[in-house]
Amino acid sequence: MPQVDQDVVECHEQKFLASCIPACVELVIKLLGKASSGFYDEQNACGDRTDVGFGEFNGKTVCEVTFRHLFTEQRGPSFPMQALFDRIDKELASDRYVIISLASDSGWHMFVVYRKHGDEYHSVSKASPPNGAVTIGCYTVREVVERMQGTDILVYDPL
Repeated sequence: MPQVDQDVVECHEQKFLASCIPACVELVIKLLGKASSGFYDEQNACGDRTDVGFGEFNGKTVCEVTFRHLFTEQRGPSFPMQALFDRIDKELASDRYVIISLASDSGWHMFVVYRKHGDEYHSVSKASPPNGAVTIGCYTVREVVERMQGTDILVYDPL
């Protein structure tokens, strides 16, 4: 399983209200050691655009890391839930993080999955501004995804 450097996480922040996707991309890049703590190019480029989705990062290379958008199927009873969790397991077993979209109080928020504990997944993110430097976590990722009846993820090609 990939390791989470808490110093890297604590130094990172979400700069804009609607920049949780690029913030998570940057966090992964920083955790991989591919960018310094001051790297905010993706968030600065997207700003507060509300139309940014995982699709914008599909096939995009950032700091030598190429991202792919997976599980774009419609949420619902026929969503390939087991395939999603199998893919997350495969990525974690290969020491790779997974960026995941989860329902939140404000609609949606993105998290970086870094660990499996029993049948559950642990993830980390940064709060939306004005508290963008605050680290938040979701330790019931599977439960949230099952309640949502599916979700999409961003993975990246092996380095």
